[in-house]
Amino acid sequence: MHPMVKPALRRGWRDLNTVQFGMTPAHALTLGPVDTATGSFLELLNGTRGLPLLREEGRRMDLPDGHVDRLVERLARAGLLDDVRGGGAEADALREKKEVMDRLAPDLASLSLVTREPGEAIGRLAARRGLRVQVRGAGRVGAVLAALLSGAGVGEVDVRDGGRVEPWDVAPGGLPAEAVGDWGAGRAGRLRRAGL
Repeated sequence: MHPMVKPALRRGWRDLNTVQFGMTPAHALTLGPVDTATGSFLELLNGTRGLPLLREEGRRMDLPDGHVDRLVERLARAGLLDDVRGGGAEADALREKKEVMDRLAPDLASLSLVTREPGEAIGRLAARRGLRVQVRGAGRVGAVLAALLSGAGVGEVDVRDGGRVEPWDVAPGGLPAEAVGDWGAGRAGRLRRAGL
């Protein structure tokens, strides 16, 4: 495990001994009492170190034996940690696609807020790649929906529409104005390109 405090949870000090993770009432949790060394140690929970290295760093910071493990366990139980190497083989394959991961970073951050187990969010994101969704009708709403699904990492978005693109089908995030006059296959190709 390479623990990381979930990046979607802003961290702030409520007082000298209490750290708050997250700002919205639905996600905010406090941790206390926190001494100065433990507060500094929290900065190391950024996913760049595994538990053995974190234990070493804890010893260098004069944290008591077992303190690092107890802290990591407490944060994980509270749903505040993610595992940057978790999620299984599909997640590992997704991590290798840097451009895709950069684009899906907001989705991953959001998913981390609704999952509790470290590595679960990226596992769910990777599972999207195996989904197939059919969108019937690629007008104003269908085109935007298809582009959003594709952009969110859904593996295959099958757009079914044999009609011609009309001026009222054009929408931000969907079909561009130059698509007017295209027929079904051209429409689907434009949507695949728009969805990345």
